[in-house]
Order: sequence, then structure tokens, then C-alpha cells
Amino acid sequence: MKVLNALSKFQKSPNTFIPVHMHLRPRTRSQMTIWNLPEELLLYIIKGLHIRDVLNLRAVHPYFKDLIENSSVIWNSTSFQDEWPSLKNIPHFEKAGDLGNLEALIKMAIAYLYNEGLPTDLEGKKTINNGEKAADIFCRIEGLSPNTDPFTWLFIRPPWSVNGACCKECVFKYMKDFIKTTKDKNIHVCVARTLMLLESEDKTEICQYLKDGAELGSGVAAFMFWQQKYDKMVMDKGTELTSIRELRDLTSLGYLEAKLTLCKYYAHGKYGGLSQHQAAIFVKDLVQTTSPTNTQDCFQTSQELTQSMRYILVDWLVEVAGMKDFSSHTLHVAVSMVDRFLKVHKTSRSKLQLLGVAAMLLCSRYLGKDIITIREAAWLTDSTYKYEDIVRMMGEIAATLKGNIRTITSIDLVEIFCILCDLDKKSCYLAEYICELCLLQAEMGQYSPAEIAASCVLLARVLMKHENAWPSKMSLFTGYKIEDISRCAFHLHEKCFLEGSVVDHRDVKLQSVKLRYAEEKFYKVSEIQIMSYEELCIMLGVTEHILQGCDVRVKFKNDDELILSPSRKKRKYDKPYSRMRERRTFNSLTMEGVRPHDSVLSGYDGDKEDADESFIEEEEFSDCSKLDEGFDASSCSEEESVIQPTSASKNVKTMTLNISFMNTSPLASGFSLVTPGYSCDKDLTSGLASSPMSSTLEDCPSTSSVIPKSSSLCKLEHLPSLCADSTSDSDFEFSPSKYSDKRKSATSHMTLRGSRKRRQGGSCCALVLHHNLRQHNQ
Repeated sequence: MKVLNALSKFQKSPNTFIPVHMHLRPRTRSQMTIWNLPEELLLYIIKGLHIRDVLNLRAVHPYFKDLIENSSVIWNSTSFQDEWPSLKNIPHFEKAGDLGNLEALIKMAIAYLYNEGLPTDLEGKKTINNGEKAADIFCRIEGLSPNTDPFTWLFIRPPWSVNGACCKECVFKYMKDFIKTTKDKNIHVCVARTLMLLESEDKTEICQYLKDGAELGSGVAAFMFWQQKYDKMVMDKGTELTSIRELRDLTSLGYLEAKLTLCKYYAHGKYGGLSQHQAAIFVKDLVQTTSPTNTQDCFQTSQELTQSMRYILVDWLVEVAGMKDFSSHTLHVAVSMVDRFLKVHKTSRSKLQLLGVAAMLLCSRYLGKDIITIREAAWLTDSTYKYEDIVRMMGEIAATLKGNIRTITSIDLVEIFCILCDLDKKSCYLAEYICELCLLQAEMGQYSPAEIAASCVLLARVLMKHENAWPSKMSLFTGYKIEDISRCAFHLHEKCFLEGSVVDHRDVKLQSVKLRYAEEKFYKVSEIQIMSYEELCIMLGVTEHILQGCDVRVKFKNDDELILSPSRKKRKYDKPYSRMRERRTFNSLTMEGVRPHDSVLSGYDGDKEDADESFIEEEEFSDCSKLDEGFDASSCSEEESVIQPTSASKNVKTMTLNISFMNTSPLASGFSLVTPGYSCDKDLTSGLASSPMSSTLEDCPSTSSVIPKSSSLCKLEHLPSLCADSTSDSDFEFSPSKYSDKRKSATSHMTLRGSRKRRQGGSCCALVLHHNLRQHNQ
């Protein structure tokens, strides 16, 4: 205000110098420093820091030293990421563990159990001592994680060493003695699980431990006791009804396996005295609680890891699972652990395979009888990592995830949905095959496991030509209508079937999932011919495509119901198109008022080139300058484009185009010129694609003057009409007014989510429209 008053005095003399700074109060530094902050705020700032930062801050001033030493909140939440117990830092681990730091306790227990990083001797004198320390820490860990399923038993499970004393056996004996004096429900489960793996043990003792754990309120113990009670029992209707009712009561304890088992009973139509509607509510509640994993976010912020690296890792894990004959559940849980670890832990490229094999080792111990030993895991990596590397990564994963090994996955829900649909074995294996292909794609993390599972079953029913793609019973039990999952189904169909596989550094296509499901026991479902995109549109009731901005919206037959996906950030058609306009090294037909073909635009980001890519590189035209001198179709090889202009009158320019794309999808391989009113209900003669990696657009009325840069090979055989003759069945006429009418009439639509296009190796055929076409156009 003072400045404005001073300026008003000089309004009549504009040449006068206005000393604004003289009328402002001089700036002063704030008297508030870090020493003036209250202790509660300082604790909030320091809480959660890494142990190195905490120790450095403690050395700055005696005030911080006293604050850190006397605060249990700081040590309880201190991060020990990428730190391992050793002689130098073991006091810090012990102090944090005494104050309830779960991460420090897990790493210390594994270090003592495997004698890794801590002093040991070759005579085994400290084996018993280290085993007792590990057992004591394991018991404290189970007491600090009451809401997590017991997991410490997987580190001590048999087989045990038969040569002398074994730390694992010492831990087991300590736990048995511990529960005699202290009632801990999780320790009862650990002892019972270990006894179940010792086949010589009596089941009576196992059931007693489980019964005691169930009485203490353990959902895991109660479910395992229920399994032991009704295992291998020939049940009549009365006994079966009783067992289902008991299982229903157990689900209130929150154990995931109990909920999944009850859902399978309901899917079989065994409701345990409830109505179908009440059973459907329980299944629907479980389905709706799942949330997207957002795996793709890990690679958007990482400067070292890419989605292709994760693709290679998961493909290798599929190969390991096939070699060890692990179940699909073990594979899916292992990949889930990898994704959850990457979201909260920065991992270098050199440790990615180490992370994968350690996750597979933990899951094989947790879910199956056949396991991967630590030395075998090191051998599987071609001795890239040593024994101690595997041990430390096991501890890092368990500590980072706080022992939360088992989570719900898409394969769990696929099994339930297959029972609900009453699918045959071949259709079930096909749904599992699609679900396993989905594991390879990090960007599918934007959908929840329930959406992915429902889309896999939907595609399996469509590919097997079932009469009703999505029965009403599925809508009742899942809460999903076909419109709710069609977006995910289209995305999954493109990524898993129409796009090519990633090629590693040896130029080898990674197809472990396809090879696994090509075996006889899986009915060779990976060799089933895949339906084209146009046929999928017809089967799912998509009638037409509408271009709005950069999103492709598909219109369904039920116009009276509005289905709109969550809003996505709009992306501009910026760099690729501007570059094309600036290129003067080649000639192309100028077509104003024409838009890309709606049926081949998917709306994914993959259909738009990256910022550092252009549609056609100038170097690719170095050998095509001869086209300006003359063009001979016979001189083109099979891998080159063949352009054959047809006769045309002066008034009507008629040409015919047939474009086939190899190793790419019709969604992401090109742009076409078509009227916006093109309908998917039109007669299509494309049929089934010859293979999952190829598709044909023979009957698609489209033209293209701009071919995007792609690794796939593009073949042009004859050029179709831009302004078609009305007498031809395949010809059409472009009408802007018709396009605007179509856009106004759209009421029910959905948006396909964006996806990143994978770069593939190979060469792209550069196409030039030569001067003969320009003369023909004139």
C-alpha cells in the first residue's frame, strides 16, 4: 500500500525517478531455526530416515544425539534398506530390534540362521548358539506381526542337514519349547507346518497344535485344522453342509485361503443353506476388494529399469517354473512379490535376476512341497550370484514386504470364474494361458486382478465360440457387466496376441509361456488360432468406433446405458505429425479433411510413436530415389511394397489398396482413411488370423499415405481408392457431415486405456508414392 501511495505522487511527472526500495521495509531473516522447532516435529522429520542418515545426524550436535538415543519412535521406524548385519553395525540392528523394528529383526534372524555376515567357525561350536538367537528373534517377529500370516517357518522347513548339528533344527526345537510357556498363535502354526513336512510325524500332534492355535484366534490355524478334519473324508450331504457352515464361520477371521475355498464351494452351487443371492454377495465383495497393482509406475520413475527388462525376467521365471513343475499359483505369487518389492525398493539392473530367483525360492517354500534350494537358485542364474547373495536377497525381500508373502492374484479368481461359467478343461487352460501371458505385461497393472481374471475368462469363452460370452450368473457373482471389462479385454487381446514378443540380446523371441502351454497336458491351447480384432468387436457387441481427441471410444449396442471409463490425460498429436509436415525428401498425396481409420486406432499410447522417433527416417529413402525416374512393380521383392495404380477417369480417381501387416496388430500398425460411420457389424471376411502374431485387413476399406515407423514388415499389394466409385461394393465416399452426425449420435461409449508400445528389432519398409501416382492423381 505504501508503494502505491508513493507512485501516485509521481503520476504527474513521469520523468521523475521513483525510488521504490526506499518506501519498502528492509527484508529481515526469520528468527526461527531448527533449534526452535518443537521436539514432536523433529521426531516426525527424523522418523523413517535411513540408518546412515540417522547416525550422521546424531554426530552433528549433542542435542540430536540425546534426542535420537532416547527416542524409541525413531529406532522403531528407521530404515535398514540394503544394509546387512555385520560386526560393525550389529549394535544398531540389536537396538532397533529391541525397540520393535521388524525389518532389523528379520535380517538379524536370517543372518544368524545362515551364519551370513556374522562371525562363525568351521567346527560348528556356535551353531547351537546362533540357532537359539535366530529362534528367539523369529518368535519376536511373529509376535510383532499379528495381522500377517505366519511366515518364519519357511526359513526352517525341512529338509535339514544330516551332517551334525543344524541351525534349522535348533530353531524348531526352541519353538516347540517356547509355546509350552508362552501362548502364541503364530508359533503354533509354524510348528504345525514344520511337522506336516516331516512325513514321519503323527497327525494327532499336528491337529493338537492347530487346535490350540485356533483357540487362540488364529485364522490360519483354524482353516488348517478344518482341512485336517475333513481331508480325504467321504462326506454325505449332511456332513458337507456342516463343513461349509464351519468354513463360513472361519472366513470371519480374515484368512485369504479360507475365503477362496468358500468361494469355490459357492461357485459349484454348494451354498451351505444360503440362497444364491447371499452367496453371490460374498463372492462379489471379495472380487470388488481387489485393487490395481499399478506395476507400470515402477518403470516410469526408474532411470535404470524398463518394462522390457521385467518382461525378460518374468519369461525366465516361467521357464524356471516349468522346469521345476511349479504350479501357476507359485509363479503368480512370485511375480507379485517382485512387483511389490520394486514399488518400494530401488533396485539396480544388475540385481533384477537375483530378485526374481529369490522371490521364486521364497514362494516355492511357502506354497509347495517341492522347493528350490539356495545353491540350486545360484546355479539357475549360471553362477552369476553366490550363495550369500541369495541369502541376503531373501532377507531383503522378507524385510521389505514385512513378511506379507501371500496376496490375492488373478489366477486365484480365474479358477473361481471358470467354475462359475462351468467351463471345460480346455477352456480353463486357455483362460489360465491368457492370464499367464498377462503377467509379462507390466502395463496391465493398471487393472485390478479381478478385472484381469474376468477379461481372461471372457476372452477364453469368445475364442472357444461359447454361445453366451458373459452369462448373467457371472454378472451376479462378480458385479461386472460385459461393458465393464470390455476395455480390459481389448487391451489384453492386443498386448498378448496381436503384438510381437520381446526379443532378447541374442535375437531370440521370448515365448516361454507359449511353449509351456503347447504341451499335451494343457491341450495345446497356445496353438489355438486367435480371433481378429474385427471379429472380437462383433462378439463383444461393439458396433462402431468414434474418434474423440486422441482416445478411441467404442460404441456398444446398448445405447440406452452410458459406459464411460475414468478420465485419462489427453495427449496431443504433436511431434510425429509436425515432423511429417516438415519432410520434403519424399512426395505423398495431400488429402484434406480425412481422418485416420477408426477401426485400426486403438487409443493406446503405443499407437503414437515416442518423442524420439519419427514415422520414416530420411536415411531409409536413400535407395529409393530411383522411384522418381520410374517405377516397376516387378522389381520389388516380397519384403518390399508393391504399388499398382489402376486406371481412373479424369473426374474420379479410383485406386485399390490391400495392406497386410506382419508381426503387428491392426490396432497399432497404421493409419487408414475411412468414413467415421464404419461399423463393426459389417460383413467381415478376415476370419481367423493365421497366427497370433499376424492379422489381415483385406476387407477394411482404408487407404494410407503415411505409414508409421515400425519394426514389423509392411506389404502393399495394390492401392485402394481414395475417392471411391459408388458402383463398387468395397468403395466408399468420405463425408464430413456424415462424420459429424455420427459423433453427435454416440451416446454409449468407453475409452480404451493407453499403453506404451514396445520397440521391436528389425527393419521397416520405407514407402514412397512416386511421380507416376502424382501424375495419375492429376
